[in-house]
Amino acid sequence: MEGIFYLAILLLAIAFAIVVTYVAVVLKRLSDNIKSMGKTLGEFEKKLQYITPPLKETIRETGSTIDDIQEKLDATDSVFDTVDHVGTTVNSTNDFIKSNYTKLSDEEMEKKTKPFQEAIRWSEAAYKILNMVKQAKKTSKKHELMVQNKETQLVPINPSGREDR
Repeated sequence: MEGIFYLAILLLAIAFAIVVTYVAVVLKRLSDNIKSMGKTLGEFEKKLQYITPPLKETIRETGSTIDDIQEKLDATDSVFDTVDHVGTTVNSTNDFIKSNYTKLSDEEMEKKTKPFQEAIRWSEAAYKILNMVKQAKKTSKKHELMVQNKETQLVPINPSGREDR
């Protein structure tokens, strides 16, 4: 009977050794994984240190760009309000003309609207002249210094020394 008892203890010791060996292998693998993860996180942290400052600057610039866009959008609100007021004024004027001048003959209507027609013509002419002046400014060359040659002609001098194209 004592032999069975010793055999049971031996089997129990072998089972305990197998369990301990298995737990040791699992813990070793877990330890290796944690070391690998620690190394990877260390490398990631180093790379993140290089990425973080430009990322912060980009976020800061994006914020200022958004603020700038918001200011410009706010500035256009008055333009749209003005266009709305102009439309309302034109409609009101049109209604007023329809209601007050339907009784007039064509000759009387032409006589009363002649100053407005002239104002519109003059404003169109001024607009065309303004566009021509703007176009001329874009295409004209600026000469800051001119010299008079022997034939009494004014000749521009190019201070940069380069040929004008």
